[in-house]
Amino acid sequence: MKPLRIGIDIHSVGSHKGGNETYYRELIKGLVKIRSSHRFFLYHSSPVIEKYITASESFRFKRLFPAHPLLRIPFTIPWRSRRERLDLFHAQFIVPPFLTCKTVTTIPDIAYEHYPDFFPAGQRAWLKTLVRESAKRADHIITVSEHSKRDLIETYGIGEEKITVTYEGASDEFVPLDRERAKELLARRYGIEGDFILYLGRLQARKNLMRLVSAYARIRVAGFPHKLVLAGQQDSLFQPVLSRIRQLNLENDVLLPGYITAEDVPAFYNAAEVFVYPSLYEGFGLPLTEAMACGSPVVTSRGSSLEEVAGDAAVLVDPLDEMSIADGLKQVLSDPELRVRLGHAGLRRSRQFSFERAARETIGVYERVMGAQRTGVSTQDLPWESQACL
Repeated sequence: MKPLRIGIDIHSVGSHKGGNETYYRELIKGLVKIRSSHRFFLYHSSPVIEKYITASESFRFKRLFPAHPLLRIPFTIPWRSRRERLDLFHAQFIVPPFLTCKTVTTIPDIAYEHYPDFFPAGQRAWLKTLVRESAKRADHIITVSEHSKRDLIETYGIGEEKITVTYEGASDEFVPLDRERAKELLARRYGIEGDFILYLGRLQARKNLMRLVSAYARIRVAGFPHKLVLAGQQDSLFQPVLSRIRQLNLENDVLLPGYITAEDVPAFYNAAEVFVYPSLYEGFGLPLTEAMACGSPVVTSRGSSLEEVAGDAAVLVDPLDEMSIADGLKQVLSDPELRVRLGHAGLRRSRQFSFERAARETIGVYERVMGAQRTGVSTQDLPWESQACL
C-alpha cells in the first residue's frame, strides 16, 4: 500500500503554552527520527516554526491563514486538507467539521469537566461543547495515560477500543548536570541564589499553587531556609495566588522568574533541592518525567495520572491537604539519603517513557485507522491498545 498523506495540527508549537506545545513539538521530532515512509503536512501558525522544529523532506510546513480558531478549525483546515489530498488528519482536541479524510485527535485530559472553576467561562464553554462532540466523531482518540483513558470512557461514554494510550517522555536535553554549574547559571541569568524548592509549569489555578504557597509558609515556620521558585508563564486565575503570597509576607521568599526558555529548563531541575508538582488533575504530568530524567527528587500528588507516572520514584502527598504537601517536602528536605534514593529511582523511571516510542505508537494508530498494513515503519507488533510501560 502506498504511503499515507497525514496532516497534523501543530498550531500550539511556539505558543509558550505548556504541555500541549511540548507534546506536538516532541511528537514531530520523534516522527522525524523514526523515518517512516509516510508524507506529513504540519499545519502551524508561527512565523518562525523552524526555530522549534527541524523537519525533513517527508515533512512540509503549512502555515495557516487565518489562524484564529473560529476560522482555522471550521474553514481553513478543511480547505487545506482537500488541497493536500490528506488520507488522515490529526487534530488537537477539536476535530474540524467538513473533513473528508479519516481523523485522529489527541485529548490529553478533560480537566475542564471536573474543575470548571479553573477555566475562564468562554474557554470552558468552548471545550465542554466541542471536545465532547469531537471525541464521539473522531475515528480514533489518542490520550496520554490510563487515567485519562478511563476518564474519557466514563465521562464521555467512549468505547475502550476507540482510545489508545501513548505515554509522553522527557526529551534528550533532560539529563543530570553538574549541580553547582546549574546553580551558577540560575544566579547569573535569573538572580536565583541558594537552595530552593522548584515548581515549573503553567502558573494556573488547577496546578494547586494556592495550597503549595500555604504549605511553603509552614516549611518556613519550621525553620527551612529554602526559597520557593514558581517558574512559568502566568495564566488565567493566578491573581489569587499572588494575593496569598502577599498575605503571608512571602514576597521575598517566593520567586517568580516567569517563562523559562527551553535551553534553561534542565538547569532549573538540576539546581533544585526538590521538585514539587501538587496538581489537582493532570492527563500525564510531563514535568515529572523531565525532573526525574534530571535526577531531581520529586514530590507530587496522589490520584489522577501523576501517581501512575511517578510510580515509586516520588513522595506522594494529598493535594487537597496543605499539611500533607508540607510534610512531604519536609521529609525530602530533611533527609539527604532519601533525596539520593529518589533521584536514582527517578532516573530509572524516566527511561520507561520516550517521545520516540510515542511516535512509533502514533504511526501504529494512523495505520490501523486507515486499515493499512504496517509498511511505513516497524511498530514492533504493537497491539491496538498501547503496550503499557508500567
